[in-house]
Amino acid sequence: MHWLLMAAVLGVYEDAPMKLYTESGVELRMDERVYTLFAALNAAGFSEESNRRGPPLNAPVFHPIRVEVRDALREVRDSELGEELRTLFQSNPYPIEDYLAALLAPEGAQLGPPAQKLQGQLEVLERFRDEADLEDLFARLAEKQREQAKALMKSVEADLQEVVATLDDPAFRAPRSLVVVPNPMDSHDALRTVDVGDQRFISVGPGLESGREQIVRAAVRPYIRSAVDGAWAAASKYRAHWEGVKLSKRIVNRYRNAKNYLVVALTRALVHRIEAGAGQAADEEFVDAQARENMRWARIALRVWDKHEDGEPFAAALPALVRRHGP
Repeated sequence: MHWLLMAAVLGVYEDAPMKLYTESGVELRMDERVYTLFAALNAAGFSEESNRRGPPLNAPVFHPIRVEVRDALREVRDSELGEELRTLFQSNPYPIEDYLAALLAPEGAQLGPPAQKLQGQLEVLERFRDEADLEDLFARLAEKQREQAKALMKSVEADLQEVVATLDDPAFRAPRSLVVVPNPMDSHDALRTVDVGDQRFISVGPGLESGREQIVRAAVRPYIRSAVDGAWAAASKYRAHWEGVKLSKRIVNRYRNAKNYLVVALTRALVHRIEAGAGQAADEEFVDAQARENMRWARIALRVWDKHEDGEPFAAALPALVRRHGP
């Protein structure tokens, strides 16, 4: 499928750059392919919304940008083109993540069967983009979209600065493979993660709180993975405890091995500390929530973070921490 060349996209966003970067390296991208898909979903009647007005009314509350897009495309809904869009979605009842993977995948990337099938059926989206004058619509909305992206960028960067302080490691940078797509045309609390090629795309709805936790987790996990790799020789307590944990097929199917289990435990505990701070009630709620996700190392992961002393990067301190504090 032919899509806009990068130069053309940049032309649309001439006065509102297509990409923004946090100081820690997270890329926020206003991706026209994603906007085209969601404009088509809205034009075809997609109206899922988690942010609702009431009582006594029970009505969706769309983000103003989404309202403007829906109003601009109102005539498409009852047209032949609108019917073709509905046919596309109804005949391919896959999760939206599969559509995103089909659109965002670089040439030659390995995709699951649904996304592979969709790649040959999305020409109607390009025709929709042209016939509905989406380029002009997106250009009019570009500055508003950029302001929404800047608000998300500000909140994510505040979280990541706390990460840097907690890690005590100014060298921390988010992975270049992480791309966040602020998407005001999705439902308020939507969070859609798509891995294509060597990139991870996280599309988030306009509710600023909805995506922050997952974005920070994705940003910090490679650092935690590297730290665990470096500390693994000292993690005998964790390896021994894993022998009992791995008897649960549900845990093994989800987390695969002891290293992954520890990486996830430490990542989630770090994000919890950043969001909730220290407090017994919040910690107990966190541990209980993690237990429901079959994560048994949540409490000890919190202890590891609490025992990390200022003045030493977390990666350097972790071998001693896991040697002293184990499950």
